[in-house]
Amino acid sequence: MPYPVYLVRHGQSEWNVLRLTQGQTSHPPLTALGREQAAQAAALIAADASARGRAVDTIVTSDLTRAAETAEILAEVLGAPVHRDVRLREQHLGDLEGRGYDETWAAAEEIDWTDPTQPIAGGESLMDVYERMAATLDDVDPTAVTVLVSHGDAIRTAIAYLNGVKPHESDWVEVANGSVARVDDGISGPA
Repeated sequence: MPYPVYLVRHGQSEWNVLRLTQGQTSHPPLTALGREQAAQAAALIAADASARGRAVDTIVTSDLTRAAETAEILAEVLGAPVHRDVRLREQHLGDLEGRGYDETWAAAEEIDWTDPTQPIAGGESLMDVYERMAATLDDVDPTAVTVLVSHGDAIRTAIAYLNGVKPHESDWVEVANGSVARVDDGISGPA
């Protein structure tokens, strides 16, 4: 990838505040803080791309509301078109979605996390997410500066892919709301 790709996690959503497991639940919107985080991410990307003598060519986002709202805020600052791609969605967490974090973590104790091919609570396996994020990254135009707006677990699998390891072999990476990582030839730190 000769030109940078920016991985952006959506800003804080109402369900983040309520401590509810979102997964692929589509409707939770951004909070006021989430909109501020998206604007800060946009400013960071604009400055970084400008320092490289470039501008963002395209923004591709998960179609889930919290990511799509983040992408629209980025587009206002960056002046790039937004395209939706369902492959950028968060991991589908089956019947864990909508539960409080404490209840989710209690239910998660019964799951065998050593098997990355096991669907989680009737949703997707970690490898399912890894494979769709890898396909998305492989489809990025290497001549364009691209912003991908996604979700915490999905971005973690993308980072594992870019580092050449499977997601269950990768070190844990904290992906905060509104965070930005720049990818050049491999993975780099925050822009």
